[in-house]
Amino acid sequence: MAVLTGSGEGPAATRPGRWGITHRIDLIVLPLVFLADVLVFSRLLRVDGVDVADRIAILVYAAAGIALLALRWRQPVPVFVAAVVLSVPPLLATEYYFPYLVPMVALAAVAQLRPPRVSLWCLVAAAVPVALLIGGAVVHASASGRLTSAVGATVFYGSGAVLAWTFGWWTGRHQRRLDEIEAAHQHEVAEQRQIADQAVSVERLRIARELHDIVAHSVTIMVLHAAGAQRVVRSDPDRAVESLSLIEDSGQRAMGELRRLLALLRESDAVASSGATTPGLAQVDPMLAAVRSSGVTATLEITGEPHRLDASVDLAAYRLIQEALTNVTKHLGSGARVAVTIEWEPEKVTVAVEDDGIGVRSAAGGPQPPAEMGGHGLAGLRERVAIAGGDFSAGPTGAGGFRVAARLPAGTGPSGAPLGPVTGILGGTVEGAGR
Repeated sequence: MAVLTGSGEGPAATRPGRWGITHRIDLIVLPLVFLADVLVFSRLLRVDGVDVADRIAILVYAAAGIALLALRWRQPVPVFVAAVVLSVPPLLATEYYFPYLVPMVALAAVAQLRPPRVSLWCLVAAAVPVALLIGGAVVHASASGRLTSAVGATVFYGSGAVLAWTFGWWTGRHQRRLDEIEAAHQHEVAEQRQIADQAVSVERLRIARELHDIVAHSVTIMVLHAAGAQRVVRSDPDRAVESLSLIEDSGQRAMGELRRLLALLRESDAVASSGATTPGLAQVDPMLAAVRSSGVTATLEITGEPHRLDASVDLAAYRLIQEALTNVTKHLGSGARVAVTIEWEPEKVTVAVEDDGIGVRSAAGGPQPPAEMGGHGLAGLRERVAIAGGDFSAGPTGAGGFRVAARLPAGTGPSGAPLGPVTGILGGTVEGAGR
């Protein structure tokens, strides 16, 4: 039946492009229905008994029915009613044409596009042309063959109507099911995208607070040294020059951090200071000790010569290790093995965390790191590493584990010299200047 090419009315049928596909296929299907209608259900090919006028009338009447079917996707019920009405006159007035296919194709379209409470009434209405066809077969049969003709015509025409309705109903239900699945998938994708965007926003706010702490600390160091330099500028010029140099280095470092902050949060005016010490790679050992206490075997491998990093870069490296280790303990648990590597180069530092994918939770069928870590935590890490000017990668390993890594710039600040602890002019020591 031509119903195979159609589409449901309603949400699925109103999508862009759906009507175009239906119309293109109908260019093939409707001519085939026309040929079957005039060649099988008419006496167009009879050599005798049918004059030219009758042949033309059959072709025109069949063409009118086919043209009517072209509208069935937009108005299936009215088209079906019109097809039934159109089929009655030939069945009553002539023996040359039996319009059966047109009402059946229209019935299939109704069953596909309309609910059963509507299409079943149309199936009942299809009994009109079916009854006329059965009556015609009985009338034209011999007296001894009328019973056989009645039974045969009833089975043929009645089962055809039932099959047309059943096929249309099945096709419509299948199409609606596909539409529901597609709509659910689109909704899920939109929801996941929204959650990921929220995760990135939360990570940006956290970065903003941490960078604010970094810059605020640098500015505090600058103020202290400026005050000290002002006091000793006449009595101890050398110490004043040293303080001014440290002020310059701290100022340049603070400006670099501010540029990162503004690049990340162009839309945000207010950030809060948490007042906590900003962590970095120096705090990796305590973090690994806490992980080992949970039953996870954690190792640390450092290659190259460590040196001081910009505070935001140091923090990004720390957060990457922290997030990866948190996911290992959460999704693999006791028995897992994880390796943390830090590779120092003159201009880059590479940090990586790789697990073996084996733990008590994974053995019990719990969520695996790749499935969980592919989402919102990694979205935040990717954002943080990008702002720090690094390259981020994450994904499953060939051995069944998961690896998270970042390659970050290892510059030592605009001045090119590492900034160690600063001996204050005011008599004390200020740890971590520039951090």
